[in-house]
Amino acid sequence: MIRSLTPIAALLLSDALVLLGHGLLLTLLPVSANLLGFSDFQVGLTASSYFVGFVAGCLATPFVLRRVGHIRTFAVLASAYTSIILLFVWSQSFIGWMMLRFMIGAMVAGLYMIIESWLNERADSKNRGTILSFYAMLNLVMITLAQQLLNLGGVDSLLLFTLAGIFLALSIIPVSLTLTHAPTPISKVSVDFKKVWRHSHIGIIGSIFAGLITGSFWALAPIYANDSGFSTFEMANFMSAVVLGGALFQIPLGRFSDRFDRRLILIFMALAGGLISFVTFIASFQDFYVGTVSTTLGFLWGAFSMTMYAICLAHANDNADRCDFVDIGSSMLITFGLSSAIGAPLASVFMN
Repeated sequence: MIRSLTPIAALLLSDALVLLGHGLLLTLLPVSANLLGFSDFQVGLTASSYFVGFVAGCLATPFVLRRVGHIRTFAVLASAYTSIILLFVWSQSFIGWMMLRFMIGAMVAGLYMIIESWLNERADSKNRGTILSFYAMLNLVMITLAQQLLNLGGVDSLLLFTLAGIFLALSIIPVSLTLTHAPTPISKVSVDFKKVWRHSHIGIIGSIFAGLITGSFWALAPIYANDSGFSTFEMANFMSAVVLGGALFQIPLGRFSDRFDRRLILIFMALAGGLISFVTFIASFQDFYVGTVSTTLGFLWGAFSMTMYAICLAHANDNADRCDFVDIGSSMLITFGLSSAIGAPLASVFMN
């Protein structure tokens, strides 16, 4: 595996820095919005705006890639994301946050698309599940570390927004200095859901459910923890546990998906995640829930719920040609983004 990852080390380092900044914002923004007086439904709408922006980024990024290539597009998007982070400090209006979250959704979608298409070009059907699972594990580890950055200052502190901006700015350096050749420039731009459906029914279906789950979690889990009486330390541990569970289980599940039918692995993950969700629901009514129990259940839930998308993506790309990776990646991300945009406000209604 190390031999497969060495040529893309600079790309993975840039990805890690992006996820430190982005992961910090994933928790910081919902809690900050709640402190500004936004209702749960409004927070859900800002999250939906983020995922609508995510879809817009999936549609627009291939045109930029075609014009200037992977490395320059990465630098442009990371620079724009850094600037947008600083604007959150100035804006305290609901409409302003809707617009800003739309823009960061577009930026991060483009960054994901660049990274994932680059990784797919360096992989083949024998190691694609392992490489994409390592990538997903790295993302989740960085997001886990980002949750612990919350302990450096209060959620209303400017320090945390500044840290997020610093990590995004630093992410430009490794990928800009890499000696590894970037992927072949794309010659056409298209979003073809029929192509993805032909390659993998379960890839599309799985990305829909992964989006519903992820959109709901990142939009409302910090507010759920805050309203449930978690301290800042307990909230950081709970969020970290969920993401860490996904990180630690990502590579083992990815390796299993390389050796066995990926569809069977996804069915097992869905059943296990559903069972743990039910146990968490029952336990949340008990007095001993907050603390060790919530953290442990969060870890187990993340292990099976935060690991689905990478295996769905690997399944969708298994029988594809190299020239189709950007098309498939953009279609998968759009599906994921649209379902995430639906999941956030839908879950907020049940939460209320």
